[in-house]
Amino acid sequence: MEAEGVPTPGGARYWTQVFVRSAILDEVYCPYAYEEIETLVTVEVSAQLDPDQRYGIFWHNTKRNTYKQVSETSFNGKTYRKKRRVTPKPREEWIAVPVPDSGIPREWVDAAREVIKDNHRSPSTSRRFWELSGGLLRCGHCDANMRNYTTLGSRAPDVWYFYYRCARRAEKGDEACLHKKMYPAAGVEHRVWEFVSGLLTDPGQLRADLDAMIEEERQGMHDEPEQEAKPWLSKLAQVESKRSRFQDMAAEGYITFDELGAKLSELEETRTFAVERLEAIRNRQERIEEMEKDRDALLESYASMVPEALEELAPDERHQVYRMLRLRADVRIGGALEVSGMFGEEEAFCRSKVRSWTP
Repeated sequence: MEAEGVPTPGGARYWTQVFVRSAILDEVYCPYAYEEIETLVTVEVSAQLDPDQRYGIFWHNTKRNTYKQVSETSFNGKTYRKKRRVTPKPREEWIAVPVPDSGIPREWVDAAREVIKDNHRSPSTSRRFWELSGGLLRCGHCDANMRNYTTLGSRAPDVWYFYYRCARRAEKGDEACLHKKMYPAAGVEHRVWEFVSGLLTDPGQLRADLDAMIEEERQGMHDEPEQEAKPWLSKLAQVESKRSRFQDMAAEGYITFDELGAKLSELEETRTFAVERLEAIRNRQERIEEMEKDRDALLESYASMVPEALEELAPDERHQVYRMLRLRADVRIGGALEVSGMFGEEEAFCRSKVRSWTP
């Protein structure tokens, strides 16, 4: 498809193995006989289907999405974004939706699934723990994640090489991001750990930085969480009361149903805004509690270590330290590393720039 210039559904130039695999396993493309579909849907749905036709299946309600507002500290200041968590729902909660036959023969689908059923990542790849995975390392040009990339050596076919590269460029092609350089993973990880371990060897300064960041987060709250939430809870109660009154007025003929719809729409906007404010208050309080917990854990478990012990921490332990510090490392075009986190923007900027790395 790439050779023929066929774009992806999202309009990108390059297709990924993940997408192709998901398409092979997607029930939408697999034709099922009416008798098979009939066992998956309600009687009302099956009555509308043609027994002589085949159908694919779109599974609805398979995942649960929960959202949490989180803060990120960078050289442009503190920003907030919604973090989504996706968890699978039990199979019995899935809803089967019949869709028209894709036209792909069933034997083709079965053959393709048979070919990939034993596919797995190379043991050489999976054995490596990527310390800066999960969004810790970002492209300094387009702000996308720096994705893990593994390749075999051309001269030594049994040797694996590990790199970080811009995920947006990897997924959407050269035109998506100008950051074309791939960075040896060990080198980037060493430089980031060199900076962070330097922070951990100065517990007094680290505590002051962590306390300052927590206090800054706390100052974003105008009052105690319970007090700050009171007016919004009251607003929600008013919305419900007004909704009931408007519905009664429509039932008695004092207002038209069109007028009722307009008033209910306004109330829904108010309700949505109040719910969002309550969610923000709750998330802010949770963030402060998490930051305090991570501060205590860092100072108790890591900041008292001697430099030699810090160097012996396993990659997954270093990753955990980064998470506690809310660390973010940006790789600029040219290779300079800029690190920020819960230890203060100005100091992080200056100290990391001194130790910036250009490959």
